[in-house]
Parts: sequence; structure tokens; C-alpha cells
Amino acid sequence: MPTLRYLALSLVLGGLSVWGSENLFWMMPPPGITPLDFIFTVIAYSIACAVALSAVIWTGVGGLPAAFLGGAVMGYMSEGVIVGTIYQPNPFFLIWTPLACHALTTGGLILGVGRAGVRLGPIRMALIRAALGLAGAYWAQYWSSERDGLPELWLFGFYLFGLGGLVPLAHVVMDRMGQMPRPRIWVLWVVPVIALFVWGAQGIADMNPLRLELPVMLALFFWVMWRLGRRDVPVSFGPTVPVWQHLLFLIAPLLIVVLAPLGRAQGWGTMDSNWVVAGGGCVLAVAWLGWLASRQRRRYSEKSLLLMCISLVFKYPRRRHLSSGPAPLSAIKSVGFSPGLPMPPPDQSPRHTVRGPRSRPR
Repeated sequence: MPTLRYLALSLVLGGLSVWGSENLFWMMPPPGITPLDFIFTVIAYSIACAVALSAVIWTGVGGLPAAFLGGAVMGYMSEGVIVGTIYQPNPFFLIWTPLACHALTTGGLILGVGRAGVRLGPIRMALIRAALGLAGAYWAQYWSSERDGLPELWLFGFYLFGLGGLVPLAHVVMDRMGQMPRPRIWVLWVVPVIALFVWGAQGIADMNPLRLELPVMLALFFWVMWRLGRRDVPVSFGPTVPVWQHLLFLIAPLLIVVLAPLGRAQGWGTMDSNWVVAGGGCVLAVAWLGWLASRQRRRYSEKSLLLMCISLVFKYPRRRHLSSGPAPLSAIKSVGFSPGLPMPPPDQSPRHTVRGPRSRPR
């Protein structure tokens, strides 16, 4: 049933996001946390992921762009509705946590790389997980200096390595689902409308004009997703990845648990790793967003649309150019079509062959 799949996927993505956006960010459990607090955290992130999932289904965006842009929507919902950390005069906070942490790390490196396991292969996937673990161990040095050391090894290991099992579990569930059929339209509207009312109530209680940043940023990301998406196909999770390859993710928390205490013992805790990680993460996130925006501009540029109109008028018979369907790659390249635009059926497309000079009649 599409509705149950939608709810189950939101919950699964919420558990994955908790590890990437909470455990990996804070590196150690907050004082006095209880299992009930952790469950409420998963539910809060599941609500934010439901809004992002609705946006992905509406727009039809797929692949790594869906993981990154969906992670950005989830990040702005978390930081703009649940906790409200983006409403600060410093514009750095408008980019740092939603884009560098939620979109780039959780959406791109944890969700997106896991779904691209077949394309990447186990070796490259293991290298990416190892790089994430090294960066996490470096990031842990900042928190060890802020909180006067790391927690006990068993607690540190359980918080990162033990709860890190939520990530491969989420990927296995998505492999079993295969794709996300489109639920009824009212199902996709329920959680976003509730979030809208909560954001409005918060705005009435706190008349801060900076709260208008949230709808502006969400509209920007929704526009990019709409231009990149295809609404005629269901959301697919990609080819099925072997379970053992998903378990390679645990390389990242294992390296953090092993190397972070060693770095603390060597005095690395005095390093200002927060500025390095925050600055580098913001640059990478903005660069990736700019690449996606330039990609959709190339796809829907005025030159591309003009070439399409000229080709439809002069290259094909009038009674055939309204037909839709896939076209050969040679026809697309020869007349300048953009992928995804309507094309005549293959059997009605002209043959673009190279002919030699005509021989003169004898």
C-alpha cells in the first residue's frame, strides 16, 4: 500500500538521519539522555523526512540530486521548525547546519552514496566510508576540547558504532521496497501542512522577520527539484545492493571510535577543527548546489528550447511532431534536443546517416 510505504520510509529515513545529523555531529550523547528521548528524536526527524519525501515525490527528482536536495529540505525543516537555529543575524548559520551537515553529509554521503553502491562498487564505497570516518575523528577533537574529553569507550562506541547499524538497516529496507509508488495526494500534504501551521504559530509567538528565510529557502530548493525531476515515473531507490556492501558503512564509525581517543591522547583536542570542517563543508555544499542549478539551466536553456522548436518545425513532418516517445541518441545529438523533452517514436524518426557523394548517371 503506497501510504504505508510512505510512512515506513519516512520512519526509516528518520533513523538514518538521526545518526548522520545528530550522532555524527555531536559525537557523544548529551548528558541525561534516555531511550525515550532518542525515540522522540527519531520521530522528529521522521516528520522532517516526510516533508522532504513529499517534495521528492511531487517533483520526481532522482539519484544523488534527490538525496542532496531532499537532505536540504529535511535540514531546513529541522533547523527552521523543530529547533530554529537558522534565525540568527549571522548568515553563516543559514548554510552551515542545513546544507553542510544535513544535505551534504546525511543526504549525500550517507544516503546518496549508499544508494549508488552498485555503480561505485565495494572498493570505492569502502574508501568513501573510510574518508568519512577520518573526517569524523578529526571533527571529534573539537568536541573533546569543548566538553573536557570523550565519554567512556563503551558509551562512545555504542553511540556511534552501535547506533550506526540504523544506516545499513535503512538501506536494506529501501532495497526491499524497490521503488516508492505515488500515494494519494492528500497523504503527501498532511505532514507539510502540519509543519506550516507549526511554523506559523512560532512566527506569531516570535515576530522575527528572519523567519521568512525558511519559506524562501524551501521555495528555492523546490524550484530546483522541480526543474530536475520527472513526474511521469515513480521514485526509485536504485539497484539492489548486497547486504555485506551496506555493512561497509560501519567502517566510518569504527574509525571514529578508534582514532578519536588516540587523537585526544596526542593533544589533537586543542586543534580548531570546527572552523576547518564548517568552512570546508559550506564550500562543498554551496558548490554542489551551484552545480545542480547550472545543470538544470543547461537542460532548460532558451537555446535548447529554441532548437527544439526549430527542429520540430523544419526537421519533422507536421503530422508527426506532436507524437511523444523516446528517440535514438543519434537524433538527440544531431538536432540539439535536451533529454526528457518530447520526441517522435523511434520508428518515425528520420535516419541520420552519413552518405557519400552521389554518383552521376552514365
